[in-house]
Amino acid sequence: MSPLRMLTIGELEKRGEATLQTGPFGTQLKASEYTTEGTPVINVRNVGFGDLRKDDLEYLPEGKAAKLWQHHLKTGDIVFGRKGAVERHALIDADSNGWIQGSDCLRLRLNSKTVSEKYLSYYLRTAAHQSWMQALCSFGATMSSLNQDILRRLTFPAPPLATQQKIAAILSTYDDLIANNQRRITLLERMAEDIYREWFVRLRFPGHENVKIEKGVPQGWGFVALSEVASINATSLKKSSETDRIQYIDISAVTPNHIGDLSEIALADAPGRARRLVKHGDVIWSSVRPANRAYCLIYEPPKNLVASTGFAVISPKPDIPFTFINFAVTSDSFVDQMAMVAKGAAYPATSFDDFGKALVLQPSAELLARFHAQCEPMFKRRHQLRRTNAELAQQRDALLPRLISGKLSVDALDIRFPPGMVDVDA
Repeated sequence: MSPLRMLTIGELEKRGEATLQTGPFGTQLKASEYTTEGTPVINVRNVGFGDLRKDDLEYLPEGKAAKLWQHHLKTGDIVFGRKGAVERHALIDADSNGWIQGSDCLRLRLNSKTVSEKYLSYYLRTAAHQSWMQALCSFGATMSSLNQDILRRLTFPAPPLATQQKIAAILSTYDDLIANNQRRITLLERMAEDIYREWFVRLRFPGHENVKIEKGVPQGWGFVALSEVASINATSLKKSSETDRIQYIDISAVTPNHIGDLSEIALADAPGRARRLVKHGDVIWSSVRPANRAYCLIYEPPKNLVASTGFAVISPKPDIPFTFINFAVTSDSFVDQMAMVAKGAAYPATSFDDFGKALVLQPSAELLARFHAQCEPMFKRRHQLRRTNAELAQQRDALLPRLISGKLSVDALDIRFPPGMVDVDA
């Protein structure tokens, strides 16, 4: 097998097949100019691993966006963060065409007949590239920093364009399935939440026409302290535990309703805060900066899953379904309660007693049972889809370096997914 031809971004730039653009300077774009709507701006926190994180975008009004025309993005552009997570990048898709690169970003735009943007994006997701980028950008610095000169030195294997396109098509098959499953997950979450809001916020539950309202709630309902319907931090890991290894959830790994990648570590090497035991149906809720909403439902966890003591682990009592508690303690009203009692200006935190004292609605047991029967299958399906996506990502990531390096021929590869992986509803 002949060695792969290697190219650098600098070579492409010299041939007129690539251009680099640093984001607008501070004098061109000030934080005070951001608005709540308009043209989205991509900052470093929005840059993922080949994708965009669109949950926390900032915007510019139309007039200001027009003045930054040279920083408008096009489909196929590759955006890097200049500070911090330099190993990440985002490939701009049709939905984000016309958005603006932020001050802390670098843009690579290809105009090449020899390099595919999507193929290059997949190369940038390899462990080899990410290690190289981190090492080069961190040299002699306290924070990783990327600039145009470093980006020009980026070297990548460049097989024939047709081969690049085949590699990208194969890997895109996995990403398309993952994206489709993620859309279904989002739909399931919205369906379950809509039922919760309809029944327990708008109070239009089945049979509501025949129930009297007393003191603002249906007859027989009431507001109770969370401690009456759930336990807080019921179980902790003992030093004499027989568990040798754990999967640890740190506060930094949790965003609203999501836990990031976990790695198994030896219990002896775990942080001292790795003590909260969790089980199926628990909700973990960060006591630090409650307004950030670092909470997540625990669904069918591994037996050795352990959370930080910075979490309040909320465990529903036997007669209270976890589907209801999950929505009750992640509702806007509950978050507001936690934010109001948090103490500390720079590092606001809520005590675990405050969690127990927070008020939640307690509907009738019959209605709770009906709600659980309707929503639990949605939670189960969501969990299946998440597990399927994890398996698809694992397979894709295993193929990625072998295809890029040429160790695995694209012409010899025959991708076939088990029916259950493509459609768990079947």
